[in-house]
Amino acid sequence: MTQNATPIVGKLFSLISERRLPWRLSRWLELRRLDAARARGDRDALLTRPVQTGRELPHFEVHVLLGRKHVGMTLWCVKSLLRAAGRAYTVVLHDDGSLTDANVAALEQHLLGVRMMRRPQADEVMRGKLEHLPNAMKYRFSPKETSDHRGVKYDMHVFALRLFDFNLVSDATKILVLDCDILFFKPPREIMDWAEDPDSRGSLYSIEQYVPLRDVRYDITGYQRKDPLPTDANAGLLCLDKRIHDLQALDAWIGRNLEKMDRLATFEQHAYNHLLQLKGGGTALPDAYSFNYTDERVVASHFAIKHLFFENLHRLKPALTKG
Repeated sequence: MTQNATPIVGKLFSLISERRLPWRLSRWLELRRLDAARARGDRDALLTRPVQTGRELPHFEVHVLLGRKHVGMTLWCVKSLLRAAGRAYTVVLHDDGSLTDANVAALEQHLLGVRMMRRPQADEVMRGKLEHLPNAMKYRFSPKETSDHRGVKYDMHVFALRLFDFNLVSDATKILVLDCDILFFKPPREIMDWAEDPDSRGSLYSIEQYVPLRDVRYDITGYQRKDPLPTDANAGLLCLDKRIHDLQALDAWIGRNLEKMDRLATFEQHAYNHLLQLKGGGTALPDAYSFNYTDERVVASHFAIKHLFFENLHRLKPALTKG
């Protein structure tokens, strides 16, 4: 992009944030901006150094669900975790059904020793484990197309893989349920201490403690404190003691909430919250793990605002890039 073009682009995004462009044009420009940021992030992810996985803590695993659009994000996410923790945890990546052989090869080249669960293989395993649970089977095996706030279509039932597959494909007693749009900036001491104690019980979860405040150029100027509910556990960053994962209880809960299953994109998160409450709850992680939180205290952040994910990669590049 030329120097002359940069002010023009900045002006366009100022107009977007000020809501002075037609809605469809604003949305189109935002999507193009995000696509460009994703392309740069994917390219740069392939320039990072390979990391070793699977050499520590047999009772603990990191699980991530991803598709072909998320390969670069997953590399940033997992590598930032392993670097921040200084550990070679076992990593299991779950294919949403869209990964190509080339995607899998890239992931295996960068995350040495990673375990891949391809969708056909996972479907076969899950049918055997859930066949006696009609409500769980319906959620896991009945696709439901919906659209996000940008109009992008996706299968809202794909998140059932995070609820069932993550917990049923291994014998680990503790798992870190991780979305690929999370970055780790400092050692996650709370998570590390929890993971490295095989006998401790309980779970940890992040919640949205702050809402970012923005100026007309859409830059973050500060944070406004929220008052999240005790049941607002974020299933995208969840340290789960698998000993609370109760299939009978989940099947019964899904049966009582079938009308919500096709209506709530966060249905799987509600199911996890039900388990946490039913089995004794859990403990919220500190503020430094809040959603979209980027100031100097941040340990890890779940970037529901995807632009923030890509805008913060520069903080990790020097430590993760080859050379």
